[in-house]
Amino acid sequence: MEENKNKKPGKKRLLLYYLLLAACILIIAAVTVTVVLAVTGKNDKITVAPPTLEDNSGDNNDMSGGNSGETENPPVQEPDVDVNTSSVFIFPVSNPNVSQEMDFWYNATLDRYHQHGGMDFSCAAGDEVFAAIDGTVVDVIANDILDGGYIRISHDNGIFTVYKFVEPVEGLVAGARVNRGDVIGTVMAATGVEGECGDHLHFEVYRNGTLTNPAEFLSAENK
Repeated sequence: MEENKNKKPGKKRLLLYYLLLAACILIIAAVTVTVVLAVTGKNDKITVAPPTLEDNSGDNNDMSGGNSGETENPPVQEPDVDVNTSSVFIFPVSNPNVSQEMDFWYNATLDRYHQHGGMDFSCAAGDEVFAAIDGTVVDVIANDILDGGYIRISHDNGIFTVYKFVEPVEGLVAGARVNRGDVIGTVMAATGVEGECGDHLHFEVYRNGTLTNPAEFLSAENK
């Protein structure tokens, strides 16, 4: 009987060991599962940072063939402007000596002060008169009691030029096309409303129907 009593505690102790071992295994498994889930959760939240500006510049250099000193679209150099074109005014006489600006003045012929309607160039009778820019002849008057002979020419952009106290060249008629520098007439002897001013060309410019100072279109570079 005593011998059986001694055996029973031994079996209980062995069972207790098994239970402790099973509990440890369960604890280890639980810890392992927890670690795995934690690592997996962290991996799901991993994001890739966008490329920095430095990275982009490196890519661009690779696309351009590695020549970092060259740009993909180099600036286009504007061509030099040629001022010697048909749209730029030239003086209507060879030696432009301005005797009267477009200004308030005393007209000795009319014996009164009034606004001078253009620009006068002192010339000798017979000096050639040139078209200031390309255009189409609108009027050709050979002999007018007030303005002597005069020529009116239409140009682009609403511009008209008028040449007074001139003798038109033979064959010049309304509708004729003239180029800048073409001889359209010659200066006539002083006559008309500016007869006391000596031989000269009276030159006018109209822009969109408004009398405009010729000085806005002429400069020393346009000779």
